[in-house]
Amino acid sequence: MSIDLFYEKHGSGMPMLLVHGFPLDHTIWHPVLPFLQSKYEVILPDLRGYGNSPTCPLPFTITAMAEDLLLLLDKLQLPQILLVGQSMGGYIALEFARLFPQRLLGLALVASHPYPDSPSKKAQRMKTIESVQQIGVPKTFVDFPQKLSHIPIIQDATRLIINDTDPVTVIGSLQAMATRRDNSAVLHQTDFPTAVIVGRDDQFISDEIRNKLETEFTDTKFTAISGASHMLMMEFPCELSESLVELPY
Repeated sequence: MSIDLFYEKHGSGMPMLLVHGFPLDHTIWHPVLPFLQSKYEVILPDLRGYGNSPTCPLPFTITAMAEDLLLLLDKLQLPQILLVGQSMGGYIALEFARLFPQRLLGLALVASHPYPDSPSKKAQRMKTIESVQQIGVPKTFVDFPQKLSHIPIIQDATRLIINDTDPVTVIGSLQAMATRRDNSAVLHQTDFPTAVIVGRDDQFISDEIRNKLETEFTDTKFTAISGASHMLMMEFPCELSESLVELPY
């Protein structure tokens, strides 16, 4: 069942939907608004269970979360959009592109990739679920903000969002990410422009994955921002926005 998502809308022009990652909300995109809202109608949804959006019973799937975005587009009467997803939002954006390619003018992954979880990563997510069930979200993710960014003010901002997130949403998202499919074919087969934008200091994207992204998808514009970690939109909003604007939509 699709969820009616909360969203903000800013600016005017070609519609651009920015999808946040785990376990955050739409406010992480606010720093890019000054650079994008004069050129685009920028739409910032909260994914199911995050921010002001309602949650739903477990289990979550990446497919269901992509279908939530489709419901939002239909509600806003937007036949096509530019879709940008950060981290887990990138996994959802890729699934949306696989299921509904006719609705896209372009696709950009930010601090994300199309590959599925490795067995060790899946096991790590299951341990995290057990920890959330036993000690809660704040204690489980006490060190997570430092992994997201090296900038203290961003660590503080993300910690507030994380600590306010419903455990059911966190567990559902971890399950969804652990069971997601390999969507590499999406980047190989699209008829619309695609981009991958990563930070060179991202603790969640290894050098191996970063190199693979740059060499495997030759038709996808690849950008690596020096000094950036996982929260590019908060750390380098101008540079990230420039990379998005430069795509040949």
